[in-house]
Amino acid sequence: MEEVYLTAGSSESGAQVRVESLAREYQTKLARYLRRMVGDSETALDLTQDVFLAAFRTLQNDPARPLTAGWLYKTATNSAISFLRRKKIVRMLPLDRDHDVRSWRIDEQSTISLDLQAALDRLPADQSSAVLLTSYAGYSSQEAAAMLGTSADAVRQRVCRAMKTLRTVMTE
Repeated sequence: MEEVYLTAGSSESGAQVRVESLAREYQTKLARYLRRMVGDSETALDLTQDVFLAAFRTLQNDPARPLTAGWLYKTATNSAISFLRRKKIVRMLPLDRDHDVRSWRIDEQSTISLDLQAALDRLPADQSSAVLLTSYAGYSSQEAAAMLGTSADAVRQRVCRAMKTLRTVMTE
């Protein structure tokens, strides 16, 4: 990833200040959200950094543009989906499965947590995003809809379908 160096007197300092403010407020939340989507802490941190780099570039091009939580989550979701698509292509190659180790915190190593993560991995990206935003991150259907660029009814429908799938997978 390229590094961006700014001087105090540059016109980019306003963008830098705004992105730093957004990062302070949303970095941890976005990293958790992305970790649940991609299943790996290191990848989630990389994707989070990419989201804030995209925010910086957006603000460089249009300093007056308002960047909301919805914009950040939509960008994060798109980054995660792109990553997962690339990962599917890589999985088609003959790789040694023993080296596909995921980073899990000690308290998340229970069987139920691992089974839930595996079940979430089986969901389509749109359903997974809706579940993570509403059930895990605590956003309302309306807020999640704004972040995902869809309607609140579509979010509720995705969550309903996802929960049905999760119940089936978890009882297997």
